Amino acid sequence: MTDRELLHQLKSGNEECLGQLYQYLGMVKSWVGRNNGNEEDALDVFQEAIIVFYKNVMSGKYEMKSKISTYLFEISKRQWLNQLNRQKRFEKREANVMAMERFEEKMVYEVTQKGPRLKDYLSKKMAYLGEPCQSLLKAAIFIGMNMEDLAEKFNYSSARSASQQKLRCLKRLRENVSYDVILALEQ
Repeated sequence: MTDRELLHQLKSGNEECLGQLYQYLGMVKSWVGRNNGNEEDALDVFQEAIIVFYKNVMSGKYEMKSKISTYLFEISKRQWLNQLNRQKRFEKREANVMAMERFEEKMVYEVTQKGPRLKDYLSKKMAYLGEPCQSLLKAAIFIGMNMEDLAEKFNYSSARSASQQKLRCLKRLRENVSYDVILALEQ
């Protein structure tokens, strides 16, 4: 079936002809495989590309400027690149969260193990943060509340918002804490 015939069939209501498009799946599998994906990833993005293609044909947005195979490949390629970018951003966010958790663990250890002078120093630095940072960090670090509970307690719209605010507060705390002073207090 030619591209024109396929378009005519689709516009006539014959959705079964979409099955003909799977003959182009091989080139998408090959490209996704060369770009950190597998066959399942390729099938997912290709099926999404078919949906986009179908919607564009039915809404009149599709203009036959290239072969349907080229159009599907470009949509699949764009979808896969977007997915890779989302994964990178997620992995970067995860690394930041893990670094913050290590910092929190260190702070809890130092406050509980290093004695009253260090505790006084850190209490002053926490007080300097003001509210809601002070209460938020105490609830998150010392009480160990999860993000959903923090969001509810401090009226944030979501657990993600609470997590972002906690990270901002920790950053402010780190900027005000002098590790030279902490080391001097340990001696």
